Amino acid sequence: MEAYQVVQNRGMQTIAVINEHIPSLSVGGITAAAFASPVNNLSNTALVRDQALTNYDQAVNAEHLAFLAIRTMVLALAQAAKSDLNEEVPAEGALIDLLGPAFSITPSTTELALKRAGRLIPPLTKINAYNAAQVPARPAVTAGGKALADLQAAVTAQAALEQAVEDRASDVQTARQTLETETHAVDRINKRFYARLQAEARSNPAIAAALSQIDTETDNLPGTLSIRNVMQGGASTLHVLVSYVNGTGENADERFLEYMVEAVDTDFVHSVAVDLSGNQIGPFAVGQTVKIRTRTVNGSGARTSAIRTLLIVAAP
Repeated sequence: MEAYQVVQNRGMQTIAVINEHIPSLSVGGITAAAFASPVNNLSNTALVRDQALTNYDQAVNAEHLAFLAIRTMVLALAQAAKSDLNEEVPAEGALIDLLGPAFSITPSTTELALKRAGRLIPPLTKINAYNAAQVPARPAVTAGGKALADLQAAVTAQAALEQAVEDRASDVQTARQTLETETHAVDRINKRFYARLQAEARSNPAIAAALSQIDTETDNLPGTLSIRNVMQGGASTLHVLVSYVNGTGENADERFLEYMVEAVDTDFVHSVAVDLSGNQIGPFAVGQTVKIRTRTVNGSGARTSAIRTLLIVAAP
């Protein structure tokens, strides 16, 4: 269970004990009936959080796949342009020299891929113009079916994709904060009710016995191992790459990454040991929706993370 579910379940257990043994009990003017509303509403708030996470993961994946496409183009087009030219022809040797600044950049990140593109587009433009002026005319530089126009379009689109990641990250932060705030509020009322029930139990054996129905052992559960990002990758771009938030999942004896494919699996039937440097699972098929979560385990029980959802799409 997630942290909010632990608190929610305890709230339901507390309400059940109160309703059975002392329905008139209240704390700070809050009755069990009134307490039921915020307890139940945690599920709705969690759904908002889950949707925000899904939107964020899709935005991250779209930006990541676009980066991979740009990286492929700046590597392939530069090589294709150089191989099409003859360095022994002075004019063509001079064009090859123009490619040098692009070759000096390894496009290992989005920033570096865009930087290499910025240094590659001007010489590609000149090389294409040179090729068109030859008799007979040579074709424009292409590689893997991609040309200069494709690279320019991808570079232009990248800014909007990066902004979408920032916007969706803000949505997630807001949704998480709302869920944490509501969970904390329910937990505080839970504990106040439990303290009152303990006081009543001193003179009421039935209530004393009923306190065992309220689970308090969950206080010793391990911390949640939080997932940072979920995106497509691997040799075929059809694996799911999972990274984790540093410093989470504390007090756990074991950590697992669980996953399922919608419309194929009925539950989280697949599990691998967590590699804190990142996990790769799959491959999956385009159009499949993969759900993942972490599970941390210690002697007191287990705790799961929020479910992350990724639709596998075709790489651009």
